[in-house]
Amino acid sequence: MNTFLLLYLSLTIIHMSLRSENLRWASAISKVALMPSLLMYYLSINTDTGIFLLLICLALLLGTAGDALLLAGHRGKLFYAGMLCFFIGHLAYITYFVLHLQSWGYFLFAILALTIPLYKIILSFFPSKEAPILSIYAATLIVLTAFCASALSYIAMGGAIFFAISDYLIALDVVEKRTFSETTIMGTYTLAQLLLIVGVLSLQGAI
Repeated sequence: MNTFLLLYLSLTIIHMSLRSENLRWASAISKVALMPSLLMYYLSINTDTGIFLLLICLALLLGTAGDALLLAGHRGKLFYAGMLCFFIGHLAYITYFVLHLQSWGYFLFAILALTIPLYKIILSFFPSKEAPILSIYAATLIVLTAFCASALSYIAMGGAIFFAISDYLIALDVVEKRTFSETTIMGTYTLAQLLLIVGVLSLQGAI
């Protein structure tokens, strides 16, 4: 197994263990180290250059910034700053998969298949004042999922779906409908990022 992949998986387990024991400072450090370790894994076997390399590095670096900003919780200005980091990171991923588009048919099929789930997700945000911004964010993840499908990267599509699940759990906390455990949120999030990167590496034939 790749050393950096092993590091990422180990940090994921360590972080969730520390968080479950309520060791906040230690868990904060491990959380911020997650995306850099995944970036090192990507760079260690990546064969892309130019804009492709830049887009993935940007997505993971913004993920690092988002993780750091969300350490303050799911409320306040830092949360929205972190949300913006992830939003731009999603746009970077979307651009990458747009540039690897293989089939508009798969894109349209995915959009149609996900329309009803997206509608139900958006409805669950109301009547919260955060509903509009959360709805835009949710729609972005649906678009990411569809473009992963259009690139015929089903691994990455799984990553986008897990990203949507993770962020939906956070959104439900934001609108004060339900609070989920950090283990559940981070488990789906770390799996999402890993699947997206594995999908990217598969597209370029690196793995």
